[in-house]
Amino acid sequence: TEKQTGGLRQSYAATCLKFAAVIVYVPLVAALGLRLGAALWTTNAWLAFLPAVLAGYLAVDFASGTAHWFCDTFFDEETPVIGRALIAPFRDHHVNPRAITTYRFLEQDGSNYILVLPPLLYSWWTAGPIAGNSLSLIGHSFLFSFALTAIGVNLFHKWAHARKVPPGVRWLQSHNLIISPARHGVHHWGDHTKGYCVATGWMNKILDPIGFFPRLECAIRAALRPLSSAWTALNRPPSRDI
Repeated sequence: TEKQTGGLRQSYAATCLKFAAVIVYVPLVAALGLRLGAALWTTNAWLAFLPAVLAGYLAVDFASGTAHWFCDTFFDEETPVIGRALIAPFRDHHVNPRAITTYRFLEQDGSNYILVLPPLLYSWWTAGPIAGNSLSLIGHSFLFSFALTAIGVNLFHKWAHARKVPPGVRWLQSHNLIISPARHGVHHWGDHTKGYCVATGWMNKILDPIGFFPRLECAIRAALRPLSSAWTALNRPPSRDI
């Protein structure tokens, strides 16, 4: 059974799973924030915290670009399991960019809550961070920043396509703290081979000039070519010659 919500079709099972992920995420990230704050207050290790937060912010931007590039480049809408759920929305976004502005909360952001649950659960289970342990403080600061930014990346992307946004959002966009319509337009106005990162777009300034994603695509295709040839040979019809 499926329902139509804001332009996307999402099963009730997917909706329930995403809702459950949000419910679990909130206390986990809150607990991490409180423990991290207490550890930093005790050890006065803010110099370790700030770079780790920035790294987490940049990591989400890079991860968003990698996911965006992968779904734009490989497989298709008919691919089993991931085709309809993952590939199709990215491909359709090129055809109808403003459709993203009609997506509802769980459709838009629910998957990211699921993705960040494993490290948050591990952090909670191990009762981190450990006060006085620099590596633990840096790692959990990175995780806290990553977990918070990851759940906003699709919303930032949505705002980059919206005709109207709140003044505070416009301020963030104008100061390049989140992806702006102009920065994201590089992806849609061109041939869709640049501007993949959609959290802040900062990583695009590094990745686009060096052709990072096109080069990565070439490397992957070259590495897989022998496997593709072997698969083709295995599936070649047997010769009828006697």
